[in-house]
Amino acid sequence: MRLRQWFLSKRLWLRGGIIGVIVCLVLGLFNLFFYFPVINIVYGGMLPNWVLIPPMITGHAFPILSFFIIPYGWLCKFTEPICTYWSAESVPGAIPWINEGAAGYCIEQAMTPTSSCADISEIVGFLGLTLLLLVAYFAIGAIVGLIIQKKKAK
Repeated sequence: MRLRQWFLSKRLWLRGGIIGVIVCLVLGLFNLFFYFPVINIVYGGMLPNWVLIPPMITGHAFPILSFFIIPYGWLCKFTEPICTYWSAESVPGAIPWINEGAAGYCIEQAMTPTSSCADISEIVGFLGLTLLLLVAYFAIGAIVGLIIQKKKAK
């Protein structure tokens, strides 16, 4: 009862923003615990192309797909060398390299971040996109509340 009184005492734009965040959370939980599991049960492993359209429209697919959106290791220094072109035969300028237990030569190298740093980057990207989604829903709700507040004032 006190929560309701507190909520009703706030200006309409703030109430709209809070309602927007609640709608965002409810849609996220719906997608996570109902929509995606039901789609997975109905279609098995092969999902049709339209499956991601509803979560894309609501914005809830973006945090889920953040590992595609955020560049790999975007917060990290690229310090770990990996071999991108390995050969068993020596080539001028090649570096001796053991690949999957076989000795050979690395002809081309690239630098990557450590896996722990890349994991942290993905978590930060996911949390950042989730926060951005919550702010967007708050803003939409606040704008709707502000419009209603201005219409009531007239």
